[in-house]
Amino acid sequence: MSDKPKISQRPRLAFTLPIAAFFIFAVIAAVGLFGTINGTRQSDQLPSVLVGKPAPELPVTAFSDDLSKPLSEFSGQPVLVNVMASWCAPCRAEIPALALLSEEVPVIAIAYKDKRDDTAKFFAQYGNPFSAVWMDYDGSYAMKWGIYGVPESFLLDGQGRIVLRHAGPIFKDTISDVIMPALEALQ
Repeated sequence: MSDKPKISQRPRLAFTLPIAAFFIFAVIAAVGLFGTINGTRQSDQLPSVLVGKPAPELPVTAFSDDLSKPLSEFSGQPVLVNVMASWCAPCRAEIPALALLSEEVPVIAIAYKDKRDDTAKFFAQYGNPFSAVWMDYDGSYAMKWGIYGVPESFLLDGQGRIVLRHAGPIFKDTISDVIMPALEALQ
């Protein structure tokens, strides 16, 4: 006979169960993050109560004098409002598509919880496709727009009503599959 004590299976289960739960949570979080970064997350997953209503006001501080155009300056034409930040990786990825889209419709930026110097460095490195840029230092204006995170974009009709909300970065396929059909429906 052996004098070794019998080891209970219970301590092993108490150790492995939390680790397994953590890995399951990590996989779910990674899938969600990957969908956000590559733009495959469906924008209708997070509905906006603002669709069909007048757009909220823009922040009061402009990035610069030449980029201080209010929404009223774009009256009578569609405009895209893009909530972005220099610290946001998907915001960097969407700049080429926003540059392409800016040839069709004016694009206005709200720099969310950003510093002017960081925004300037962002534009120097990635380009500035925006017709106007407004600084939302504390995020209070973005909250009025009902954003969940950056980037998020809102398509406004010629009367300043929100007709479309897109959560996540805008890519060329987003323009052709989502934004252009919405613009065509406005005409």
